[in-house]
Amino acid sequence: MGETVVIQRIGECCGIMLPQEHLERVGWKEGDRVEIRSDTVHIEFVTTKTTDGNGQHTSPELIASVAMRNYYAALRALAKH
Repeated sequence: MGETVVIQRIGECCGIMLPQEHLERVGWKEGDRVEIRSDTVHIEFVTTKTTDGNGQHTSPELIASVAMRNYYAALRALAKH
């Protein structure tokens, strides 16, 4: 599932070309709006159209991703035992 892409200059910004298979996997197409979240280690792109009635993202993959990011150190320590 991992794939290496190159960050490229686009005018005054930088961008990443997203392979079509990844866009199709999440159901995104050109023109869709996405939210960008980041911390010191990760950048996460989240579609703004898959939310529950309260505006919370409900994708199981997203929930797992957020849980792994938030509890990485604890999960890593547990894995050692």
